[in-house]
Amino acid sequence: MLNYEELISLTDNEETGIAKGYSISHLRQLYLSKEKYESLFARDLKMFEEIQTGLLSISEAREGDWVEYEDSKFARIASLHGGPSFQLSNKIGVYVSEGGCSQASGCVWDSDLDHIERSRLTTENLIQAGDVKKALCWTFSEGNAGGNRGVWFDIDFKVWNLNK
Repeated sequence: MLNYEELISLTDNEETGIAKGYSISHLRQLYLSKEKYESLFARDLKMFEEIQTGLLSISEAREGDWVEYEDSKFARIASLHGGPSFQLSNKIGVYVSEGGCSQASGCVWDSDLDHIERSRLTTENLIQAGDVKKALCWTFSEGNAGGNRGVWFDIDFKVWNLNK
């Protein structure tokens, strides 16, 4: 089993960056060897890869996707209102899970973006750009919900252009 210093070193030196997305207190509670921690990281990386594939295969806009609302200015879809309207924010957390599910939480109203005319923020005005852009999201480690079991990681999300 790794002691605290060894766990911190492993977290700091893990090459993909996923280890930095875990709660250290959760990792410490697992009492695993270095090999078992590395296996956990690999399983969760595979899960994120599968989630990313699912999200990118969906043809409509999802919470967490990027929108280029002005030249080289991007924000994420923070809320889809069931109808055609949506909100943008760069102050959200995005939960993802298998099957292409994504759900934003946090500040869905972003005062830095309040200059965008609300009537433009409809799904009918979105055009798929054909690009992807990395963004931070989270899910439960190994798909098992529970306190401190969340893990954060950057995956690709679709980019949409907002008609002017």
